[in-house]
Amino acid sequence: MLHCILRDPPRCAPLPGGLRGIGVDGLRAVVADVDPDQVRAADSAQLQGYADLIACLHCDAPLIPMRFGCVFTSDAAVRKLLTGHQARLLTMLDHLDDCVEIGIRLMLPKAASPTATAAAPGPAPEAEGLKDRGPGHGHLAVIRRRLDDEALAAARAAEARGAIERIVAGLYRDLHQEFGQIGGRSLLSLYFLVPREQSGAFVEALRRDPSAVPGSGLITGPWPPYNFVGAIDDDLRSLA
Repeated sequence: MLHCILRDPPRCAPLPGGLRGIGVDGLRAVVADVDPDQVRAADSAQLQGYADLIACLHCDAPLIPMRFGCVFTSDAAVRKLLTGHQARLLTMLDHLDDCVEIGIRLMLPKAASPTATAAAPGPAPEAEGLKDRGPGHGHLAVIRRRLDDEALAAARAAEARGAIERIVAGLYRDLHQEFGQIGGRSLLSLYFLVPREQSGAFVEALRRDPSAVPGSGLITGPWPPYNFVGAIDDDLRSLA
């Protein structure tokens, strides 16, 4: 099972027990010999142990972390992977060098839809105007309200992201975003790639003026940069 990829020779201390390295072309894959059935039946303690191993290695050296369960059939298959993707992997290691990931999960406050009407009793004016137009018009009105709500939520998320970017300007190298809905509220997740020596200043900048950001948030990390290797993680799994 592939845990992560480092430069070869690595800057980290000797690998913890149960792990070994496969090196080729300036890269080293850190692997463990496992039974695929054990991987499929892994429990929360095993998943946490896997994450702890990668975090330990990441303290000493830049690495490309793999999510749990990337299993190859042989050492030869791992070497083929490293050889075939050498340039891409080395470029990614340069980008991730001496960086950590810090996440922000921000639950945005609810906002009234621009198409919502005042809370007077009785049918909404829009509904009154649609009484004699058939069911298709009502369906289109519902779609329009939904699209208006989605556009408003996206605009509020962009505003919140912009506020956070201004607060931490100059303290990060890269940023990824996820945006969705939970229980009718908008959840904005931001993942920052932060130089390790600037991680303290990054968190302090966020805590200094929390009122500058709408909604309620949670800062997580520092972590190995899982959210900055997603594309290559998926590609490598397809070869496993």
